[in-house]
Amino acid sequence: MRRLLESLLELARLDAGQEPMKQLRFDLAGTVRDAIESVQPLAGERGIKIRSELPSLEIAGDPERLGQVITNLLSNAIYYNTDDGEVRVTVQPQNGSALIIVADTGRGISTEDLPHIFERFYRADKARTTVAGHTGLGLAISKAIVEAHGGNIEVTSQPQAGTTFAVRLPSPT
Repeated sequence: MRRLLESLLELARLDAGQEPMKQLRFDLAGTVRDAIESVQPLAGERGIKIRSELPSLEIAGDPERLGQVITNLLSNAIYYNTDDGEVRVTVQPQNGSALIIVADTGRGISTEDLPHIFERFYRADKARTTVAGHTGLGLAISKAIVEAHGGNIEVTSQPQAGTTFAVRLPSPT
C-alpha cells in the first residue's frame, strides 16, 4: 500500500510539473549499465540473458530519474519474459536524439492492450492484481519522466514473440 501511495504521489507531482528534473551532462550508457546490474539477480533467477550494446553517449538530464525508467523497462522485460529468454538493450545516437531500445523475447502484448499500457493502473492480464509489487503505475511514471525530459517513449509488440520499448531523449548540442 505504501509503494502504491508513493507512486501515486510521484505521478501527481510529475503531472503538476512539481517534480524537478536535474539537467546534468552524463553518459547514458553508464546509467543503463547500472540499471542492468541492478536487475541482473532477477534475470538470473529465470535464466534470462541480458545482452547489451552500450557505446558512450552523453546527454543532459536527470540520471537518477532516467535510471528509474530504464530499470522499470528492464524489470518488465524480465517479468513478462519466458524462462531462459533474452533481453536486448541498446543505446545509440539517432537523428540528434539519444535512443534507448529495450527488447525482450517474452509473451508480447495483444493489439487490444497495446494502446493502453501507459495508462495508470492498466493491466493487460486482468487476472493479475498487485502481484510481486507491481502496481500498474510503472509505465505511466516512466512515460511522465521521459516526457519531462522532452523525450518520448513508444512500444511495439507481437504476441508470443516479444515487446520492444524505444525511448528517445534529446541529445545536447
